Amino acid sequence: MNRTLVWFRRDLRIYDHEPLYRAARRGAVIPIFVFDRALLLHPETGAGRVRFMLDCLAALDQDLQLRGGKLILRAGDPVKVLPALIKSTQADGIYSYIDYERIYGRVRDARLNRALAKENLKIRWFEPPASTGDLMAYPQYRQRWHEDMHAPLFPPPQQVNVPPDIASDPLPDIAHLGHTADEKFIPQGGTAEARRRLNAFFDQRKADRYYWQLSYPGTQVTTGLSPYIKYGAISIRECAQTIWQRQDDPRWCDDKRVQRSSHQLMSRLRWGSGFTQRFRYLPPARGAIALYSF
Repeated sequence: MNRTLVWFRRDLRIYDHEPLYRAARRGAVIPIFVFDRALLLHPETGAGRVRFMLDCLAALDQDLQLRGGKLILRAGDPVKVLPALIKSTQADGIYSYIDYERIYGRVRDARLNRALAKENLKIRWFEPPASTGDLMAYPQYRQRWHEDMHAPLFPPPQQVNVPPDIASDPLPDIAHLGHTADEKFIPQGGTAEARRRLNAFFDQRKADRYYWQLSYPGTQVTTGLSPYIKYGAISIRECAQTIWQRQDDPRWCDDKRVQRSSHQLMSRLRWGSGFTQRFRYLPPARGAIALYSF
């Protein structure tokens, strides 16, 4: 049976996840997350961010277990961990989404590409929703964004067959990752909570006021989805399609306040995607990414 590593990074979900969907269709899957100390101990990585990430990882593992699988955890430099894991599990290669972050992410991935090529190992990079390697003006990107948002969601695999002989490291606590827990409130992680918050935007009538009050944190009219989108607990495409569906609800389809706020929320999602897309047009700090597929 074919075996494929699916490397999770900024995409901690099983829904609308093309690498996981494609890997599950071709055979056994080895879902892998690597705790990278270069990111964990970065000056901008605080304890709250790590706590939220751990919660998202626990939710991802639970979703995989409900489909017969599990999340495999490792720690170290991905450039060393992943080639070793391919060889030890006799996998065919890696499926993963492209990371645009130019200071570290693209440099790390370029190093990984070189390490894999040196040992004749393979990786297939997937474009995240609303991204493209083509240089285009914003009006064309806006059209591309809407086309991607209307595309069907990739369904979660009905079954995730993880080889039983592959063990995982335990999910660490925050102290083992070099951070000290504090008393700050951190929202619950995971896809289910992200969906609840998005629907609460309409059900709690935040959409009545969002357009006019979004810049005032004390009004609490935002969705609170920012950390969920950052870690990919929910895809931008699922967010967009949920907003379109909810704004057509007969209860408020004629309410101009809700419609205006919905359009504003959609424009914020598009702005975030467009800002990320700009990193595609900037050179990485050093090195370059070559794309291999299988």
